[in-house]
Amino acid sequence: MTVKTFSINPEKTAFVKAYLPDCIAGLPYCEKRPSVVIFPGGGYEHCSEREGEPIALQYLAAGYAAFVVTYTCNARFPAALMDAAYTFYKIRARAEEFHIDPAKIAVLGCSAGGHIAGCLATMWNDSMVVKSIGCEPEELRPDAAVLCYPVISGVTAPHEGSFKVLLGDEASRSDLSRLSLENRVTPKTPPIFLWHTANDSSVSAHNSLVMAKACISNKIPVELHLFDEGPHGLSCCDKASGVNESYYLPNVRRWIPLSIEFLNKYMDV
Repeated sequence: MTVKTFSINPEKTAFVKAYLPDCIAGLPYCEKRPSVVIFPGGGYEHCSEREGEPIALQYLAAGYAAFVVTYTCNARFPAALMDAAYTFYKIRARAEEFHIDPAKIAVLGCSAGGHIAGCLATMWNDSMVVKSIGCEPEELRPDAAVLCYPVISGVTAPHEGSFKVLLGDEASRSDLSRLSLENRVTPKTPPIFLWHTANDSSVSAHNSLVMAKACISNKIPVELHLFDEGPHGLSCCDKASGVNESYYLPNVRRWIPLSIEFLNKYMDV
């Protein structure tokens, strides 16, 4: 495995850590691997290390290249989204260098990172984003998305801390609605895998429910797993994720192979 780190803004406050499996001569699959771009959570205030490398290593074991993004935090919308869009554009543009298939790149996000990944999945063709990056809309479209206990809605059971960072204290309902991803789903949204725990007391499971409903309404392939228990921020549900031993939940940990099966199906891996 090769690990590379590169900056994505002039101030060098945002960067990507790439985990690239070794290429094996003569095996076509290894020359053009599928990949996943990972956005950790942290309420838009920081990027949680627990939701970066531990998850990346799970996808590496399944044959994926993985890119963990440290994006701009404590900044108003659309700062983090611009980091995410530019990152995705550059990774796709450097596909040959990274030995990845440019047509098989998924996004994955946890909590507030799920909101960023969901923004890419639903706003890839937004004129503001496309113009800022200076590319064709299709170059920003993820081929699938995995959203882990995601922040989705500013209207339905919102995570107030995330939207306060994005919009400030006096956000209007129209602004909150504009950044509510269930309102941004269209028939052009890529397939989406969602998971949440029913008793998440930080980001309500209603977020995943309204997103799944929006996907169904727009005939977007969607898979939703609502597990009965577990706190917010479970990551991989193991010691490497830094959760309490009481939350090593084998049942919830199934989200990893389930999400990989979903990506393999819809990205034709």
